Amino acid sequence: MINRSSNVSARRSSDGISSGGGGGNIVVLADHHPSSKTKERRSSARSRFIMPLLIASFTLLIMMVGRPRLLLSSSSSTTKDDDALLQLKSDSTTSLRKPSDASSDYTSSRKQTTNSNYKLTPKHQFPKGWQTFSYDHIRHHFNCRQRSKDMNKPLPSLDDWNFMRKTYTQIVDNTIKPWNDDLIPPTLGYSIVPGVPVPPPYYAKLSPGKGRGLFASRYIKEGELVHDGTVSDIIFPNAMKFREFVFSLPLDFACDAAEWVWMQPLEKGGDYHLLIGINISALMNSGGKDWHDEEGKTVNAVPESGYEGKFYATRDIEEGEEILTDYDVYYTKWSLVGLG
Repeated sequence: MINRSSNVSARRSSDGISSGGGGGNIVVLADHHPSSKTKERRSSARSRFIMPLLIASFTLLIMMVGRPRLLLSSSSSTTKDDDALLQLKSDSTTSLRKPSDASSDYTSSRKQTTNSNYKLTPKHQFPKGWQTFSYDHIRHHFNCRQRSKDMNKPLPSLDDWNFMRKTYTQIVDNTIKPWNDDLIPPTLGYSIVPGVPVPPPYYAKLSPGKGRGLFASRYIKEGELVHDGTVSDIIFPNAMKFREFVFSLPLDFACDAAEWVWMQPLEKGGDYHLLIGINISALMNSGGKDWHDEEGKTVNAVPESGYEGKFYATRDIEEGEEILTDYDVYYTKWSLVGLG
């Protein structure tokens, strides 16, 4: 460590002339240019001060330039232990609900695992004449009415969703890629805005008297987008592919697929198509007049027409309130899609 007072005394004794008298020592400074040794000492002192300052400034500059890259890197990678994927807020704030706040059956992990116990049914084990089965015939074959009455069946796990997705890509369409690119796992829904890892404003849990259902993860304003099927829904090219998909699945999965599938045109006056959602959006219940329960719950999220896929809040929805649509918004006549 440098002793500041010693340096001052040393500089004075070398640059001045000391004389006694008058009851004390008087230091008389000489009027001359500093010696070369003095210049070196001053230059060295300045260097010791300036160099650390330059190094600190340079380090700070590197940190400032490098920070965006660090944020980009951290946002593009996730781990199983993440508490949340991302939280974004705007004027109409779409906030991410932490998985720990939702159902205990669910996780934020996006690890693409598939339970090895799940087996696809080979075609030679399909029922005879499966190619002509109607929608009702399919449900009857699997005794789906019994499963539909079960209000205690658990929420699909991450393995369940991934198994159904894998079956779809293997049996129906292997060009589907958004599933692999989406940071939001199917247990939380999907990225309601493509490329932005924030799920819809709902989560899944068991609904009293209705079995599985969706509930608002935050306050939702009237007119706000609640669900975007144009982002998450997938389409069967024809009825034959839907049959093959369903008969390839184990019994419980087949009944879920039959329960979640619906039909709708994709444009005004367009042809009808078979659609399905393979994420928690499929668990949305109906509060329409034909589905009214004793508690008086009513519809609070519907599309603007029978060919739209975006669902908007018809009124303010409180946090924790069940999200209810009206199944009858989409016209159903299975013969129009080859399942009559």
